[in-house]
Amino acid sequence: MTTPAVQTRELLERRAPPEELYLEVTNRCNLKCTTCPQSWGMPETSADLMPETARRLLDQLPAVRRVVLHGIGEPTLNPRLPELIQVVKERGAYALFNTNGLLLRGGLLEALVLSGLDEVRISVDAATPETYRLVRVADMFSRVIANAGALNETRERLGSTTPRVSLWMTGLKSNIQELPDLVRIAADAGITEVYVQRLVISDRNLARAEQALYGRMEAEDRAGLAAAEGLARELGVTLRGSNEALPGAHALGHEARPWSACRRPTSLMYITANGNVLPCCIAPFTDAPYSSLILGNTGLMSLEEIWNGNQYEEWRAKMQSDDPPEACRGCGSAWAL
Repeated sequence: MTTPAVQTRELLERRAPPEELYLEVTNRCNLKCTTCPQSWGMPETSADLMPETARRLLDQLPAVRRVVLHGIGEPTLNPRLPELIQVVKERGAYALFNTNGLLLRGGLLEALVLSGLDEVRISVDAATPETYRLVRVADMFSRVIANAGALNETRERLGSTTPRVSLWMTGLKSNIQELPDLVRIAADAGITEVYVQRLVISDRNLARAEQALYGRMEAEDRAGLAAAEGLARELGVTLRGSNEALPGAHALGHEARPWSACRRPTSLMYITANGNVLPCCIAPFTDAPYSSLILGNTGLMSLEEIWNGNQYEEWRAKMQSDDPPEACRGCGSAWAL
């Protein structure tokens, strides 16, 4: 029989539940971008997250403060996206998602604004149709920029201060010289934030080391970034980025065990549309076997059982060792933490 003292010790040793949750709204997508797992084969069957499932999961995390409604899929393909946002807002949590912007039109614009959505990040990865086509394998650049402007206009027409809208670029050798033009495009559309995010190297399609900026920036790349930073100040656009993505920033040192600085396995949980729990949103973009990323399934276990389970604890322990999980080996050395 377990004594009260043992029960108390076990309770104290359990980790506090995560306050940040990634919920994959869908794993379906309408693009096959060359830096994304969608272009080299999805390991899970197609699925959409339902509001009742989201509510059940959130009921298990009463202290959740931030919910990211995206994963390896395009959130706007889920027809119940506005309801999902409302479920999150009922909890008083911050709600956001990334989108390719192709479906940000028509009645969805008002529905998103009225849902209480706090933030939407529109991924464009280019400032010209040609580069957009290179990365996203589609001739939709003009539509995306027009849709971004339309979302801004809808928000203003409805007298709302949300959602906050930003344009995102995955930093590549192939597109970084277009960053100043993207800053100008954002300003023209009334968008006041542009973000440059890391490329995660998988050695598939365009997600290769020779395209990466992190730890590999040359004078020409830095010149493009510096020009973008100056233009952003002039136009009143906030320019943000991952480590070493902006002028004056320095890469984290490639000292021993840089992956050990990662906070994700102890602060957030990522749940796919099929209920699989992964260590973070970056892991599926690496070349690690997908089966090695699964730490539990919400259809079989409670979130508390998964969060404090042996698989999660073993993952955390390995991250504090010289032999990290395969998906984490590049973190802090090949791409920014």
